[in-house]
Amino acid sequence: MKKKNSVGIWITAIFAIGVAMYGFVLYGVLDGRESAFVDSKDGMELSDSWMTWLTVHAISAAIALLIGWLQFVKRLRLKHLSLHRAIGMLYTLAIAVGGVTGLYLSFYASGGISGMLGFGLLAIVWLISTGIGVAAIIVRRDPAAHGKWMLRSYALAFAGVTLRAYLPLSMVLFGEEVFDIYYAVIAWICWIPNLFVAEWLIRRKKRPTARNTVSA
Repeated sequence: MKKKNSVGIWITAIFAIGVAMYGFVLYGVLDGRESAFVDSKDGMELSDSWMTWLTVHAISAAIALLIGWLQFVKRLRLKHLSLHRAIGMLYTLAIAVGGVTGLYLSFYASGGISGMLGFGLLAIVWLISTGIGVAAIIVRRDPAAHGKWMLRSYALAFAGVTLRAYLPLSMVLFGEEVFDIYYAVIAWICWIPNLFVAEWLIRRKKRPTARNTVSA
């Protein structure tokens, strides 16, 4: 079981690091105005500060995605608690910024009202789940609850990866003519299935092993 968990963490890390670095390069090094995402907004009435909000969101979300998976490495938590806490504080700050900017950007989302609601609710649930997770360890001193809520939080952060998996696949299957239609669906499926996976992982940990059942 431990080996499977390690494989899962490293697979998650590979995808997370890849997408995070893409965000850093596109919006931190290059001019994000040249991105396909910005091009898709052609024709929309955007505020003068929209590009700044997008850049801040992309970089803060990339930071959360890049470092969040480290919090689930058991050896780091047990042997380097101070580092675990430092990463946690940076992760929380990144989500605070990424969530607020994401909520703002949701009002300009493609895909009509469905796109706006999907990404807006993602930002809200991301902020709330992270806040509950932080409160669980700081206020209630409940590491078990803290771990569960932060797993949900990172599952939502991982929407940055699943979104970028669904988009090119949808473009290949359906073309660009109906972009708004499938983007309205992606606004929901890029994060809701992630939460189901997180809940499955949480419930799997609760299940008694065969050895424990016999012992009981």
